Amino acid sequence: MYRIAVAALILAATGCATTSGGGREGNATVAGVIKLPQSGLSQAENACDQLKVIVAHPGSPTDALGHAMVKTSRGGRCSFTVSGVPSNTDLQVSAVSDATLKCDSGAAPTITPEPSTIKMNSYTTGTRDFTVNCG
Repeated sequence: MYRIAVAALILAATGCATTSGGGREGNATVAGVIKLPQSGLSQAENACDQLKVIVAHPGSPTDALGHAMVKTSRGGRCSFTVSGVPSNTDLQVSAVSDATLKCDSGAAPTITPEPSTIKMNSYTTGTRDFTVNCG
């Protein structure tokens, strides 16, 4: 029992040190869905693996903040969560695809809407939804 208590104390101390370092972590979350086209996408079975959502400061839109996760969902959609993003500051939310994701025509798919700005309060979750289009 003593070993478990000591291990938990060390884990808690390490976790606190990790979240306070760097100033890039936060306590807000951005979540939503990415709707895939019903047809016209070459790799529809693994398309969610080729998409990512970026939450960043507007001045550096490719410098991703937080911890992003995109996973396959039901009904031709991917769900995403970006946790640990800063609060009380303007953030830009965008979805992008890997260069390997292609439409049946060979063209790269488009993702709508364009990147948008969101301001998160402490300990809140903001939502954004995206749509992947081919053609």
